[in-house]
Amino acid sequence: MTKNMFVAATLLASVSATALAAGPVELNDENTGRIREMLTDQGYEVGKIKIEDGLYEAYARKDGHKYEVFLDGDFAVVRTEMDD
Repeated sequence: MTKNMFVAATLLASVSATALAAGPVELNDENTGRIREMLTDQGYEVGKIKIEDGLYEAYARKDGHKYEVFLDGDFAVVRTEMDD
């Protein structure tokens, strides 16, 4: 049991450190504009942008597919999910 608690604490500390390393996630015109420009340059057609679980979430289309693109506070893509 102690080993499991150690692993859980280590994982939590790692996630917390990553969240603190990125800039704050705030939805405003400047940030949404930056996300739109960045994803458009990558070939996406960007729709709605919102915040979910401390990340920016952009709904986008590319090559006939729908995607959810998640970015951290430094506007780095942390994951992309196909939404078909």
